[in-house]
Amino acid sequence: MKKRLVILVALVMVLLMVTASANAITFGVPDDGAHPYVGTLLFVQNGEGYYSCSGTLLAPTVMLTAGHCVEEFGNVNDVTYVRFEEDALAGRGDYGTTQEWLDAEWILADEVIPHPQYNDFAEFPLTYDAGLVILSEPVVMAEYGVLPPEGFLETVSKKDTFTAVGYGMQGYINPFYSDIYARYKGTVSLIELRSHLTGGQSAKFTNNPGNGTGSGGTCFGDSGGPVFYDDSNMIVAVVSWGNTPCIGVDFQFRIDTPVALDFIYENWQ
Repeated sequence: MKKRLVILVALVMVLLMVTASANAITFGVPDDGAHPYVGTLLFVQNGEGYYSCSGTLLAPTVMLTAGHCVEEFGNVNDVTYVRFEEDALAGRGDYGTTQEWLDAEWILADEVIPHPQYNDFAEFPLTYDAGLVILSEPVVMAEYGVLPPEGFLETVSKKDTFTAVGYGMQGYINPFYSDIYARYKGTVSLIELRSHLTGGQSAKFTNNPGNGTGSGGTCFGDSGGPVFYDDSNMIVAVVSWGNTPCIGVDFQFRIDTPVALDFIYENWQ
């Protein structure tokens, strides 16, 4: 669920005038500095862009995201930029062109690495939807996202909660349609790990309107963003795919499997 983003001054002004509701990742709340290591990607794929996704720093130059955020039709991104500001549009009005803004305020990726078996969901439900972004300069933080033990989701309780974080749309259908391109978080619950749609690689999570407590889900632009265990910085899954209206349920690519962990550790730089 990457998001097409046309960055023009007029559009930026419209987005900045949108009032952030108390319900907003979908129906979550502003992150308010809780996850500074979660950032947004802007990228061009096969000559078209910009698209946006989300991702999590694992180390100063290593970012975890979704496979479909770094590759399409067998081709890796033409160019990828990363930013960690909570308001992703901050400073755009200070530059004459989008490229000047990107050069000054964003970090250029040296390389993007899709999972070697990622192939645009051609083997669904085996999606292999993981990717890494290697930054051209380090981003030093007090802490980063951490990887889970293998099989971690098999050990959790149905009562446990999870936190989805990303820069995606805060609502896709009226009357909740909203897109302010900022970092939000929402509380989600794990539904199940075993069905014909999960394929052993994905986990089904809730994606429902909130009730004033920060519960919610994910939508376009949250792709690649983390699903953390409870309030920790342990990434159990990355946002992968779900229902088009961004309500009901989501299917997120599990990070606690050998398919994911082996790929990440083999390409950690």
